[in-house]
Amino acid sequence: MNLKLAKTILSIAVSNAKEMERVCSIALVNENGWLVALYRMDGAPIPTAEIARDKAWTAAVFRRPSSEVSAYGDPRAQGFGLNAQNWNDRLTIIPGGIPIWDGDLMIGAIGCCGATPEEDVFLCQKIIEEIRSGQDNLNFKEVG
Repeated sequence: MNLKLAKTILSIAVSNAKEMERVCSIALVNENGWLVALYRMDGAPIPTAEIARDKAWTAAVFRRPSSEVSAYGDPRAQGFGLNAQNWNDRLTIIPGGIPIWDGDLMIGAIGCCGATPEEDVFLCQKIIEEIRSGQDNLNFKEVG
């Protein structure tokens, strides 16, 4: 994930959020969870920016949707002992963080916050679908 790609994705994200008549914050991180871009739409509550970042970070470092990370707190599951409530400042189990894959290569993750958790997930999925449909124009291979 580089800034050029992140700006393109943010443009798609904001367009989709407006189409859904939602105001939200959108965060994009690289494959290691480092913030590349963060956008809080006018009117989105201020905390949504940090929550969107947390969702994206969680999706990137665990390489799975943020909503699935709570499984690591299940005593029957591998990884038991991970406290999914307060492990660190970024970890969240709130739905709305999804990894972005280019085949087998994870290039980063997106986090959306501002609507219901279900709507945040839907928005992320819609953005990723649109990214994939225009993949030839986005130059995933130039990700740095």
